[in-house]
Amino acid sequence: MSKVAPRLKTCHILIVAILVFLLSSFSSAIYSGDIQSLIALRNSFVQRRNIIPSWFDSKVPPCNWTGIRCEGSIVRQIDLSWILSPLDVPLPTIIGDFRYLKRLNLSHCALTGRIPSNLWSLENLESLDLSDNRLFGMLPSTLSNLKMLRELVLDDNGFSGSLPSAIGLLTELSELSVHANSFSGNLPPEIGNLQNLQSLDLSVNFFSGNLPSSLGNLTRLFYFDASQNRFSGPIFPEIGNLERLVTLDLSWNSLNGPIPADIGRLTSLNSMCVGNNDLNGEVPATIGNLRELQVLNIQSCRLTGKVPEEISRLTSLTYLNIAQNNFEGELPASFGKLTNLVYLLGANAGLSGSIPRELGNCRKLKILNLSFNSLSGSLPDGLVGLESIDSLFLDSNLLSGPLPGWISNWKKVESITLAKNLFNGSLPPLNLQSLTFLDVNTNMLSGELPAEICDAKSLTILVLSNNNFTGAIDKTFERCLNLTDLILSGNNLFGEIPSYLGELQLVTLELSKNNFFGKIPDQLWESQTLMEISLSNNFLVGQIPVALAKISMLQRLQLDNNFFEGTIPSSIGELKNLTNLSLHGNKLMGEIPLELFNCTKLVSLDLGANRLTGPIPKSLSQLKLLDNLVLSKNQFSGPIPEEICSGFQKVPLPDSEFTQHYGMLDLSYNELVGPIPASIKRCIVVTELLLQGNRLNGSIPLEISGLANLTLLDLSFNSLTGLAVPQFFSLRNLQGLILSHNQLTGSIPVDLGSLMPNLAKLNLSNNWLTGPLPPAIFSIKSLTYLDISMNFFTGLISFDFVVTSSLLLLNASNNHLSGNLGDSVSNLTTLSILDLHNNTFTGSLPSSISNLAALTYLDFSNNNFLESVPCNICNIVGLAFVNFSGNRFTGHVPETCTDAKPCIADQPVFPSLRDYPPAPALTRASVWGLALGVTFIFLVLLICLLRCKMLRQGSGGP
Repeated sequence: MSKVAPRLKTCHILIVAILVFLLSSFSSAIYSGDIQSLIALRNSFVQRRNIIPSWFDSKVPPCNWTGIRCEGSIVRQIDLSWILSPLDVPLPTIIGDFRYLKRLNLSHCALTGRIPSNLWSLENLESLDLSDNRLFGMLPSTLSNLKMLRELVLDDNGFSGSLPSAIGLLTELSELSVHANSFSGNLPPEIGNLQNLQSLDLSVNFFSGNLPSSLGNLTRLFYFDASQNRFSGPIFPEIGNLERLVTLDLSWNSLNGPIPADIGRLTSLNSMCVGNNDLNGEVPATIGNLRELQVLNIQSCRLTGKVPEEISRLTSLTYLNIAQNNFEGELPASFGKLTNLVYLLGANAGLSGSIPRELGNCRKLKILNLSFNSLSGSLPDGLVGLESIDSLFLDSNLLSGPLPGWISNWKKVESITLAKNLFNGSLPPLNLQSLTFLDVNTNMLSGELPAEICDAKSLTILVLSNNNFTGAIDKTFERCLNLTDLILSGNNLFGEIPSYLGELQLVTLELSKNNFFGKIPDQLWESQTLMEISLSNNFLVGQIPVALAKISMLQRLQLDNNFFEGTIPSSIGELKNLTNLSLHGNKLMGEIPLELFNCTKLVSLDLGANRLTGPIPKSLSQLKLLDNLVLSKNQFSGPIPEEICSGFQKVPLPDSEFTQHYGMLDLSYNELVGPIPASIKRCIVVTELLLQGNRLNGSIPLEISGLANLTLLDLSFNSLTGLAVPQFFSLRNLQGLILSHNQLTGSIPVDLGSLMPNLAKLNLSNNWLTGPLPPAIFSIKSLTYLDISMNFFTGLISFDFVVTSSLLLLNASNNHLSGNLGDSVSNLTTLSILDLHNNTFTGSLPSSISNLAALTYLDFSNNNFLESVPCNICNIVGLAFVNFSGNRFTGHVPETCTDAKPCIADQPVFPSLRDYPPAPALTRASVWGLALGVTFIFLVLLICLLRCKMLRQGSGGP
């Protein structure tokens, strides 16, 4: 035994040594494998070595690289979220080799491409964050291999497809976030299996369908955001199970139905946003149970009923948005209990009644917006308590009375908007040190502007337009040294424009639609800050000065509808920043100075209604940004230049009211000659092409049909020839086509309705058009005005194709139309004017014309209508003019319907006494009749006597 024991001991030692060697070898192999993988990972970023310098420092061991954490020889964490510059490389496939990795964070790295498939085999992974990259593709079902995963964050990438049902197998997940991707399709109900989930963010994707009721199983959820998707259907009733929920955001979807009453069970809720959906019904009273609520947003739904009083129990509320709903009644006075409220937004919410004075108790309120409602009464004195108010918006209501002087007690207020109400009286002194914006436009305020208005030292924007303010402004704004925007348009202000306005820091000066007179002061052109000047619709005189070139910052200049004379100064070409110029409606003369076209930033140019002469300059080609050109009502001559469409190439940004009417090309009422140039096709963004009232000739160019945005085409009062509507002349957005008073020929295409399906006004009168009227023309549902008079149309006119009609005017007079006018005319139920005179219609008038209840004007004169005029036509209440003369009617023909007595339709019309001959004529006829009768009887008796005599003679009697 003594020999066996040492051998056993040696054997044991050998076994242990072998095991140690094997473990050491295995550990070295693992260490070597992870090290090699780290080196391979580093090499994939070699082109970005300056971004992660420690990875390329030979003195730093791999496990000490920034973002790398090892346990012994095994890599447990790779975190590159700390880098400050984009890597801009594909996500390396070597990531899948780190078998024991627990945490992988590659967020904010600008990685590209797809997720390598071997990443889904990292079974030990507990946290995966790939957010804010440029990754794309679909999530595979193999993601279910990540059984240990607790955090999955894929925000701000380009992932698409549906969320796989295999997501429901990741039962350890506590956070799932796929914000801002392109995921679509229904949410898998298996998501309800993730009962450890605490945070779920599905926002800003394209998910659709119903929110599955299985979401009610996520009872540990405290954060749920499904906003900005396409979810529809009701809010799942099981939402009441999520009693730990702190944040709920379902806004910007298409959810419908009511807000479920079970929402009141979410008593831990801090923020609730369900706005911008199709929800309806009343807000449930259980909302008053959410005592922890600080944010409540139910805007832009279709909620009805009264604003619930129960909201006043939510005394922790700081943000309340009930705007853009269909509520009724007043804002509850109990809202005065919401003393922590900072934002109260209720614009366009359907509110009426008065503003509750109790709102003045909300002393923390900074923004109050109740605009676009039907609120009435005066501003309650209780509002003086809004000591923290920063912005007040009460515009577009029915508020009235004078503006209270206590507004000056709001020391912190920066913005007041009271526009479009019925406020009257004078503007009180406004000693508001913090006020920067005041808008009371479109009220009934009157009187002179108070000299104290500049006591508001911080005032920068002042909008007093569309009121009844009077008086001069000689010194009113002289002390407003911080004023940048002065908008006084649409008042009754008068006097000369004061010169000090050029010395203020004004950026915008709007004095249009007043009674200012005299010349523009020279000092105004000295301003170094003015970018917008509008002085239109006043009584200003003199010439446009050469000195305007000094105002180098100027972008918009409106001097229209004044009495300026002389020529346009060539110095205007020095205004290199000019984008909008309107000199419309003055007495300017001479030619357009070529220097004007050096203003290459011009977007809108209006020189209409002056006395300008000469040709339209070809230098117009320099205005590449032009999208609005009005040269109408001048004396321009010569042809339309080929360069007319050098602009009109792109739609402008809607940055102001001056660009909202882009797309107008108006050369009407001049003395232009020649054909319409084929280059007109390059005016891509033209919506209104107005060339009427010139001497243009030639045919209508087919190229016009390439103007896809065209809504109005007026070529009337010219000398155009050829076809009115050439073949393939398709303008699908056209609403008005006016070609009257030309020499156009041809017929109306039978498929006009498909060529111009949105046509509302069609005027082809005073041309040489022929052929029949296609019945389908009356089936254009949008057509309201049709004038085809003074042509050579023939054949029948039929309204059988009319199903629904919007037609208000039909003038087919002075043609060669014939045949019967059938009962189908009663299909034109909206018709107000019907003129068919000077044609060759025959047959009887249908009594169904009396069904045209909107008719005010009716002319059937000079046709061949027969029988009688149906008396029930005069039963049409509003019918003011009728003309049935020049036909072949029998019986009574009314000359007017204004004094006619109503009659019952389809009853025979008996002659009245006035249809018989007068009494004297009746007497003469009776005498002559009696004389002839007596004579006839006398002759009969004479013949009888002679016959008897002859018979007696033949018989030999005595």
